[in-house]
Amino acid sequence: MSDEKLVANPSTKKKISFFSAILIVLGGSIGAGIFLRSGKVLNASGGNLIWAIAMWLIAGFAVVTMALGLVEVASGRNDNLGMIGWAKAFNTLKIYKAVKFFMTYLYLPFTYFFMPYYVIVQFQDGFGAFKIDTTFGGSKAAPWFYFIIGLGLTLWMVFSAGISSRAGNIQNWIVTAVKFIPLVAVTVIGFAYFGVQLSKNQGPVAGKTYLDLVKQLNLFDKTSTSFLGLSPFLGIFSALGGIFFAFDGFYVTAGVQSEMKNPEKTPAALTIGLFTMTFIYIIIAVAMTLGAGSGGFYEFGDKLANDKFGWVFGIINICIAIGIIGILNGFTMWASRWVEDLIKEGEIWVPTSVYKYMKNSKMPLVGSLYVLFLSLPFMIIFTAIGAYAYVPLWGTTSYGHRIDQLLSFSDLMANWMAIFAFAFISMSIVGALQNRKKHFIAVTENKHTKWAGLTAVIMILTVMGFYVLDPFISLGINLGQYGQGNASAYDGIISNAATSILFIIFCFISFFGGTFEKMVADKRQAKYTKLLASSTLSAKEREEIMIGKELNDLILKTYAEARK
Repeated sequence: MSDEKLVANPSTKKKISFFSAILIVLGGSIGAGIFLRSGKVLNASGGNLIWAIAMWLIAGFAVVTMALGLVEVASGRNDNLGMIGWAKAFNTLKIYKAVKFFMTYLYLPFTYFFMPYYVIVQFQDGFGAFKIDTTFGGSKAAPWFYFIIGLGLTLWMVFSAGISSRAGNIQNWIVTAVKFIPLVAVTVIGFAYFGVQLSKNQGPVAGKTYLDLVKQLNLFDKTSTSFLGLSPFLGIFSALGGIFFAFDGFYVTAGVQSEMKNPEKTPAALTIGLFTMTFIYIIIAVAMTLGAGSGGFYEFGDKLANDKFGWVFGIINICIAIGIIGILNGFTMWASRWVEDLIKEGEIWVPTSVYKYMKNSKMPLVGSLYVLFLSLPFMIIFTAIGAYAYVPLWGTTSYGHRIDQLLSFSDLMANWMAIFAFAFISMSIVGALQNRKKHFIAVTENKHTKWAGLTAVIMILTVMGFYVLDPFISLGINLGQYGQGNASAYDGIISNAATSILFIIFCFISFFGGTFEKMVADKRQAKYTKLLASSTLSAKEREEIMIGKELNDLILKTYAEARK
């Protein structure tokens, strides 16, 4: 058996150093987000280079202020719950339960649905640059090949990083070293093409100079199929939402806090990691925007191929794929441990035999298996929905039969995950600001919390507000265009309807999950009370019932003790 311990049984032999914690912040976020979202940011900015760069600077400022606000928030907890623990400490019962249900029953399983698919598509791009056919031979079963590969990757993560923080830490070091290769390479390539084009008084787009691209700004696009696409001023919120996705996952470090040699340094690791990541992202975004014109990483593929350097594009994509594996690695290190902590705190019910085993276990095996079995149905169901019931928005068939639809559906999930997560984090910061007056949690006060926290909350919640309005208003625009005979608006109707419905489902599960949980726990409590009153129970049966009642008591206790 491993000598690892959980929060309830803390080990004196910690495995994650302060520098490793910073790398986990970077490793938990830096993946494909920067490469997938840069082009979309430029598009949301009306094609204007200066406006796009400004969007990255604004988003970077928002994330840095959030990091400064989280310093005080993270100091109030010393466990593996991360943002769930922050909500429990600083927010009301309703918000706390919403965060718990969102993170455990939406964010967790959906991450194992879409994140492996981003790994696969980057490997396909990498091998494709070497002229290797990766479309699964044109088989109509391509989505299920994706599923099988994704399941294999999930199993690897769960039974390595999920169970052993040492294994996860080693994998994170290796992956983080690899993922810096594309960051440096794309930056160098972008500025190199910028220099060549500038010397020839050309822009990255044929027939246009850089001055033309700076001047280009369509203030109103009446042909747009989306609300936020009508104007670059509205596009600010679309751009910021996409950029938040590129930063999503940084909080995994707070989720393995009990595994650190110096848990009290978690806030500093978060802050340094986010400052570093913001600087890196802005440099890369500027390089891709200036070098590729469209702001997209994939435009470099054709440029490099024409210059006989297509193999470079292939290697970069393979490194990006490995980098996304790093995100899964860091997330899995957190997920298995937060699940175990939730069980021990009475927030997740498990059978008595499992609960009894977990209480005496020295490694998070139960948490890891829970992660796997919770995620597996989501992976199957949403692979089918994405491949066969959604619309193709990536605009390519180069990955295999109906993979365009599957990846488009994955994007939809990923965007909502990031927006909801950032909104819930902002609520924790609000709680920390209230704590300054009421002092319901002992924290290490930081001089930047008030101004930085308030700034972050205003920016994040404003972005979320527009992001929520977008699919509902856009659906109306699409229906109007379709009614006027524009058949191309059909895809917009499907995508915006799905986005709107998904938002409603997410809200329902998050904010009404606690009501259902309390109702089930009350019924289970009545059942246990009735069983224990029986005089025909054997000693073993009574012991099993008492263990179940102990766990159920913990579940009810959370409702009795949480802040109202």
